[in-house]
Amino acid sequence: MHRSRKPPSPEGNEGRYRSIFHAATDGLILADLETGLIVEANPAACAMHGRAREEFIGLLPAAFIHPGSQRIFRNYIRGFRFGAVFETRVLHVRRDGSTLHAEWRGTAFTYQGRPCLLGVVRDVSKRIEADQRLHQSVVARTAEQFALLEISHTLASTLELQPDLILEQLRGILEYTHAGLFGLTDSTLTALAMRGTQLIKQAAPFQVRLQGPEILAALFNDHRPIRIADVRSADPAAGLLRSLLTGDAAMLLEGVRAWMWVPMAVEGRLIGGLGVAHARRSYFTAHFAALALSVADQVAIAMVNAELYEHARTLAALQERQRLAQNLHDAVNQSLFSAGLIAEVLPRLW
Repeated sequence: MHRSRKPPSPEGNEGRYRSIFHAATDGLILADLETGLIVEANPAACAMHGRAREEFIGLLPAAFIHPGSQRIFRNYIRGFRFGAVFETRVLHVRRDGSTLHAEWRGTAFTYQGRPCLLGVVRDVSKRIEADQRLHQSVVARTAEQFALLEISHTLASTLELQPDLILEQLRGILEYTHAGLFGLTDSTLTALAMRGTQLIKQAAPFQVRLQGPEILAALFNDHRPIRIADVRSADPAAGLLRSLLTGDAAMLLEGVRAWMWVPMAVEGRLIGGLGVAHARRSYFTAHFAALALSVADQVAIAMVNAELYEHARTLAALQERQRLAQNLHDAVNQSLFSAGLIAEVLPRLW
């Protein structure tokens, strides 16, 4: 014989719903649609706003919604009264004054015989911050790519190297305190252009003598940038830098802490380098190094092209001089031949 199961009592249902209400990880807020007051809030909503339940009950939403979002919230409440779906995202203010981005999803609910809005509130601050960081990263990468294209256009638009313009455009992707573009000839680095203080600009061109193949090998560094966190540290790379930058070149170390050397090489041959410095310690990241190396590779090719162009011009000028000399030589020979012929015939005619 089967026993009939009794329907659950209203008191039992209420207790079950209250347990769910308190256990929910999202914030649950009940707001009276007539008075606008908060009539109930679960522990998650209270913790989200840094308030005790007793503080939360009886508040108007204006007490915890940021002034800049209150008009948006009021408009959604007004639309909800007329049957629209309540779904919005507004900025909330915690009890300590800090803010959070909250996403609301609301539905109509009758509580103690009164029409209410049951709002499910979720803290989406981390998601918003991640989106903002992603957007900033996209903007920064877009600016970097644009600056790289601009540098490429500058280098490709002329056969003559423009070191000052290259350093100026480098600022578009890499902030620096001092910067120098160096060419290498016969184990000597020559500053082709300098950027930084007015004194730095006036110092170029100066030269840095490299003593021995070991120094060249260290600067080439297998065609990888050298990053120095602090030029005053005991790092061997920092010591090598201080030993090279003496005399007029020592001013490149004034007022800076971080340094980065980017070799410029073509087919394994070191032809120069980019030197950049910053006042902040450990400023140059691996990402900055990759960007600077991309610029250095383009500049290296441009330097070789400029060198070949100059050789071609010199060769063309030499060939033109040789052609003129040959023409002159032929003309002189022709004149001498004519004069000799005349000199031979004149006595016979006489």
